[in-house]
Amino acid sequence: MKRFFTKKIILVGGGLGVLITLTLCLFLDAYYESNFRTMQDTLWTTRAVNVTGLRELRASGSTSVRFPDLMRRLRHITGSKIVVDGMAEFHGYIKGIPSTFFAYQREAPSMKHLIRRFIYTGTTDMRSDLVTPEDQEALKYGLGYKRVNIGSSFIETDENIDQIIDFYDTLPPEAWLHFHCAHGKGRTSILLVMLDIMKNAPVVSLQDIVERQILLGSENLLNTEAWKNGTYNEQKLKARKKFVENFYAFVCQRKAGGPHHWSAWRRQQK
Repeated sequence: MKRFFTKKIILVGGGLGVLITLTLCLFLDAYYESNFRTMQDTLWTTRAVNVTGLRELRASGSTSVRFPDLMRRLRHITGSKIVVDGMAEFHGYIKGIPSTFFAYQREAPSMKHLIRRFIYTGTTDMRSDLVTPEDQEALKYGLGYKRVNIGSSFIETDENIDQIIDFYDTLPPEAWLHFHCAHGKGRTSILLVMLDIMKNAPVVSLQDIVERQILLGSENLLNTEAWKNGTYNEQKLKARKKFVENFYAFVCQRKAGGPHHWSAWRRQQK
């Protein structure tokens, strides 16, 4: 009898272990990989970094927004809150869940994402008819919404950069911006660095601006070393670095009385 119960306990325990492992593999990344940061977070470093103007930036960044979580994290923030969507891929929400959870933005989803699709929608196919656009989802929570065109592995057009600058220029002082892209890295990092540059150049150097954003969770936009099996090659990284350097130079001359539009400055440089 004891041997029977021992075998039963082992089987039940093993089954529960397998179930827990599968559940973690399927769902855990959706909750721990938010890469959420605000400009008021603590900078854990022993290096001297200029933080002038950083804490005054009313901004945060993350992966695809989970609105209940975002509202909880920003519950202490007063004034208007605007979600700045940097994703170019098809995306939205299914029953309040970001469609990136089901890899709707990918041409070749993994098995994990196909299983998620089946569990939540009853099919492994992409059900675009079930997707609520992000602007409508933001409205449910009383949030503003702004869609911007920003490249990460390529350089955006001058006209689209002008539009981002105009958006920053016309923000009310009390507005809080929450930037996001699919992973909270490339495009979110660029938008946060651009905002930091516009507010704090030339008082703060470009190196310090990029460094402090790295410490908060952003990508190193000045690094041109391609990762093995990474999605960015050296050419793309060099182009991104050049854009950031040019944008810093543009803002510095803008504050000194030069052209106020990126496109005009670019024509002047050419």
